[in-house]
This record gives sequence, structure tokens and C-alpha cells, in this order.
Amino acid sequence: MNIDWYALGMVAFVALLAGGIRFVSASRLKTNQGGSGTVALTAGYGLLGAAALLVLVGIYMIVPQFH
Repeated sequence: MNIDWYALGMVAFVALLAGGIRFVSASRLKTNQGGSGTVALTAGYGLLGAAALLVLVGIYMIVPQFH
């Protein structure tokens, strides 16, 4: 059995990015309707931050001057 780690990582990255965008958008809609979207906004920014962290780790692993 062979696991394609690159494809798994890409799926995880896209899922984090899409989830973050969805939560930020949902919080904006809730705020426009008069509610409080604080929890959704926090979750959205957390997921976007996790996606950004994955990008930075990938750059660190690629660039040999950082090692």
C-alpha cells in the first residue's frame, strides 16, 4: 500500500482554506443580519491561520538556506 502524501497534504490544505473562507463568510452574513458572528469569525481566522502555517512550513522545507 502506497500513500500519496503530497495529494493528502493538498486535500488538507484546501479543506482548511475552504473551511476558513466559509466560516468568515458565515460570520459576516450573521453580523449583517444583526447577530453576533464572533465564534464563526474566530474559527474562520483560525483555519485560515492553520492554512498559512502549512504554507510557511512548506516554504521552510523547500528553501535550503533556512536549514
